Amino acid sequence: MPLFVNTSTQRPSRLGTKKDKEYHVKYARWTLQGMNHPLHRNFVTKTLTNWSFYKGGDGQWIFDEDLEGFFLDESGDVRNRLKIAKNLIRPMVEQYVGNAIRLSFNAKAKATSDFAINRRDLELSRLLFYNKAAEAIPQFADAIKDSVPIGETEIETEEIFENSWVDTHEEDINNLVQFIANEIEIDEIKVQITKNLAISGLGLYKGFEQNGRYLGGWVDPLFYYWDLSARRSDLRDAEYMGEWYYLDAPSVFERYQNLTKDEREAIEKYSLNESIEIHRMVHNYYTVSGGKIPVYEAYWKDMEEHEYGYVEDNYKYPFFTRINHPDSPYTDKDLIEPPTKMNKALKKGQKKAKVYVDVLRYCIFTPKEEIGVTSSVDIVYEFGEVPYQQKQALDPSNVEFPYKAYCWSYDKGEVLSPLDDAIQPQRFINRLLSVAESHINNSRGSGTVISKDAVDPRDGEEAVMRNINTSKPIFLDTTRTGSVQNAVGTYGSTIGSGTMALFDVINTMQGAMQDITGINEAMTGTQGGKDALVGVIQSQIQRGSIVQEPFYYALTSILTQAFQHMTTVGKRVYIENPRRLAMMSGDGGMNNIILTRDSELEDFKIFIERSEDEATAIQSGNALLFTLLQAGMLDAPRFANLYNRSDSDDIARAMREYQKELLEASKMQQQQQAQQQAGMQQQAEGMAQLENAQAQEMMQSQAEEKQLDRDAEMDKIKAKEGAKTEREKIKMDAEASARVENAIVK
Repeated sequence: MPLFVNTSTQRPSRLGTKKDKEYHVKYARWTLQGMNHPLHRNFVTKTLTNWSFYKGGDGQWIFDEDLEGFFLDESGDVRNRLKIAKNLIRPMVEQYVGNAIRLSFNAKAKATSDFAINRRDLELSRLLFYNKAAEAIPQFADAIKDSVPIGETEIETEEIFENSWVDTHEEDINNLVQFIANEIEIDEIKVQITKNLAISGLGLYKGFEQNGRYLGGWVDPLFYYWDLSARRSDLRDAEYMGEWYYLDAPSVFERYQNLTKDEREAIEKYSLNESIEIHRMVHNYYTVSGGKIPVYEAYWKDMEEHEYGYVEDNYKYPFFTRINHPDSPYTDKDLIEPPTKMNKALKKGQKKAKVYVDVLRYCIFTPKEEIGVTSSVDIVYEFGEVPYQQKQALDPSNVEFPYKAYCWSYDKGEVLSPLDDAIQPQRFINRLLSVAESHINNSRGSGTVISKDAVDPRDGEEAVMRNINTSKPIFLDTTRTGSVQNAVGTYGSTIGSGTMALFDVINTMQGAMQDITGINEAMTGTQGGKDALVGVIQSQIQRGSIVQEPFYYALTSILTQAFQHMTTVGKRVYIENPRRLAMMSGDGGMNNIILTRDSELEDFKIFIERSEDEATAIQSGNALLFTLLQAGMLDAPRFANLYNRSDSDDIARAMREYQKELLEASKMQQQQQAQQQAGMQQQAEGMAQLENAQAQEMMQSQAEEKQLDRDAEMDKIKAKEGAKTEREKIKMDAEASARVENAIVK
């Protein structure tokens, strides 16, 4: 007997078939056949079992072999035993959940399209142009450096660019994603996904558009189905997947306004029958009985023929993309010649070609088998192509489902959970506790046994008991018993060694469960005792963490997919809703996202970094701030601004900014010192020239004075020589006169 809707339809052909309502219903009904596959039925049964053991109490006594073997005797009568359950399953699950709450999953979007590379190269080229202009026109260099971040050389300019370049498109998309994550309460979703992943081994997220908003939430694995031929742990290679749930009639009427009168009457008639039990597989899990309408959502990968061709982006680079489609801004008028001979050959000389690409279709309906006699046909609420499909902007051939999944352990359609191997030890522990309780309940203490034949009839039993209670001697007649040993004995029904041994076995089984799951008392904080060695505890935590790492890898993968869906689909949703987009990313961010022609063609990839929770991260950040401040790698104003409100990324960014300022200040100081040294050297040279001139002037003056002295001496010599000559002339004249006179006399 099938557990779910039994469908016998065949998959309709995806080629040459009109994709109308009938096609969508047939395909959706065909996808439901996977729900009755033995592997899926086992998955549901196992998940329900794990959930029951998580709840504890009577939920851990659900197997007939436990109930019949321990609470019924050979005759079928009820034994006087309690259903004791030491719930070791719930702490395991809560340890996973607690760690997920404690951890922060920081998502960052990075631009991966050629447009981002072009923007970066264009900005770097602009700065290098200004650098050359500053070198060519030195008188304007200071003004240029004040307006644009350039250095003295091209190498310095490139270094400044690498340290300061920020893609505004990335910033705006990250702001948008963070706004969406806060709006859908991603932290609460993370907790629920963690619990589902621990109990069932499968975590699920679903994102979608509704009334111009991006919405998202967790999906209960019990109400999810997928193509069991998928081989990937994230189920991306599945051909189909879907879910089912219950809605009350008013919600159905409000959500789907296109229902016919007959369909509304059929739904209302079905909802009035409170005796109808909800789905037979989960009626013990789903606590609401009767009146709810079962609704199925089916998604599958289809194909369509589209036109593709080469166009130019805003930077005049050719790329191959879809044209003449509502999701593409390009048409025939934008086509260019293929850039290479190979491309021309592939396109047979044409500018465009027809290409088969993936497309995601869906159908939301209530099968006629679920409604029963109230309806003879399926009630279809929605169908068609999924709006805002997640795909690469420039390569829409790989469309993805709105469900983001990951399995703790998955192989050929079978899903394993961390709790699977803990269920049997838990049952064994519960059995042992029930047996021990029965032994304890049947214990009645100890006492003395006295033969009636030995009691002296003169004193009677009362006298014997009185003497025993007052520690006085008792008198017995052993003639009929043979000896005192035969007359007096003891009885006891106290807790024996066998009962105590049961608790040793329980402790052993509990240790085995800890080894299996990697969750020990050290990790849960229940390993008490001040004498516990720190090294031993740390070793236990480390060993447990290694065993649990696949779990958090799976959780990280689910959240990465979820944020990627927010990035890809959320951007497209809010491009068509600019008012809400402006509220999320600001007017500037809105313009960056919307006003660029190729904005819809931008591809962003999400990277998630796992770290401590926000409080722990801030505490670690404060310690790092003190260290950097003491080391002189951060200044006091930045320290005060970042203290008690920043993480390591914020601190690293501030440290780089501070070091950049220090470098610029050092360069400026070196320039000032060089200018001062040049001035001092010029001043020294002037003083030397002045001293040299003064020395030369003094030397010239001294030379002139010496020349004057020489001239005066020469004058003296000349005067002396002149006087001598004059005396000699006078003497000669006198001698001549005397000779003349002598001659005359003679």
